[in-house]
Amino acid sequence: LVFAIVMFAWEKIPLSITAMVVAVGLHLSGVLSAKEAFAGFVDPNVLLFMGMFVIGEAFFATGVAVGVGNVVHKFA
Repeated sequence: LVFAIVMFAWEKIPLSITAMVVAVGLHLSGVLSAKEAFAGFVDPNVLLFMGMFVIGEAFFATGVAVGVGNVVHKFA
């Protein structure tokens, strides 16, 4: 637990990697079962947000976001 707190506060490695390392560590040490350790990663809301991040990045990479922003700006 102290490791998790320090790593989340320090942010030297990405927070997603820290979360996975903590979950794997808790499973390997026997504190949690695999089902308990990774239950939060299969929550439908988490999967929805992950998908939205991927689609959002694609919109920015292709320029769709700028185009939509320009259209909205015309009506504002």
